[in-house]
Amino acid sequence: MKVVRSRAGKTLELMLEVEGGVIRRIEISGDFMANPSGAIEELERRLVGIKVGEHEAVVREALEGVELVGITVEDILSALRDA
Repeated sequence: MKVVRSRAGKTLELMLEVEGGVIRRIEISGDFMANPSGAIEELERRLVGIKVGEHEAVVREALEGVELVGITVEDILSALRDA
């Protein structure tokens, strides 16, 4: 599990299972908020099956128009890069 503290002081937790360079399972959680409420779950669904290192466009597309409170898209991308 990767735990990151955002610039806003919120916690971003990332649990990632990779097999053969492909994301097989991912859970993104923490003490932040996303609106609409199902946006993070949708992002998780979209990331499953994506090759590690090819996630940036998927993350940006999935979170386009999503209001994130306490974290940023860049925080998520950074956590994925470092996981």
